[in-house]
Amino acid sequence: MRRRRKWDRHAIKAEVHRRGLTLIGIARAAGLEDSACKVALHRRNFRGERAIAAALGKQLSDLWPERYPSEPISHNQGIRLDPVASSPMLLRDLTAGETR
Repeated sequence: MRRRRKWDRHAIKAEVHRRGLTLIGIARAAGLEDSACKVALHRRNFRGERAIAAALGKQLSDLWPERYPSEPISHNQGIRLDPVASSPMLLRDLTAGETR
């Protein structure tokens, strides 16, 4: 049996950065306020949570099992990341001046 990875806010943020992304860049690519994804790491922010999950290719219930015990629908249903704006290279360029 394969063991599920335990995600906490630090692991999620680290994975975002490992992929060359930023929380602000993910939020902007999803058309959200800059702080939406940062807020989602600390408390419920459904749109920010969906944007992070979509960027990482994970289910909401994988990243936040305490918030979403089971998820019968697709995690990125209703959210569309602009494929160009969410590319790691462009996000890096867009967020070059940001403090991480």
